[in-house]
Amino acid sequence: MEQENQKEQIFHFVEQVNQRPGFGQLLGMRVEAAEQGRGRVRLTVDERLMHPQGLVHGGVIFSLADTAMAMALLATYPPGTRTGTIEAKINYLRAVRSGQLLAEAAIIHQGRTTAVLEATVYHLSEQGAEERAVARVLSTFYIFPREESSPSGERAG
Repeated sequence: MEQENQKEQIFHFVEQVNQRPGFGQLLGMRVEAAEQGRGRVRLTVDERLMHPQGLVHGGVIFSLADTAMAMALLATYPPGTRTGTIEAKINYLRAVRSGQLLAEAAIIHQGRTTAVLEATVYHLSEQGAEERAVARVLSTFYIFPREESSPSGERAG
């Protein structure tokens, strides 16, 4: 029963993320999954995401991976938990001009205040038949301590 409740909370969290205005929406990101330790985010390539050489900008690829990693991490904590990327390394493997990008992420180490995650960003051809890795990312995230409320409802601190 508790596991079912947790899945429902995560589903609502994903829906809220997809509807929230902000950077992800600006890029056209769509969170497909936020599961215990795993995240998946997709976007469709269009001319807004290109740099002057006609290729998808590296910042778009990194942002997609970073978001997938955040989803994987946030799905393991209670709603309202805050995290932030404190270090990241990306290897770009190939250029992208069209189609869709899919980032899949997983936690590889989870401590009390930090977690290490990895993600692979894939290019999906316009026909959807071919999936090729375009980037690999390794990041460390900080997990902010939960803020306690005082009896009067004000934040402690």
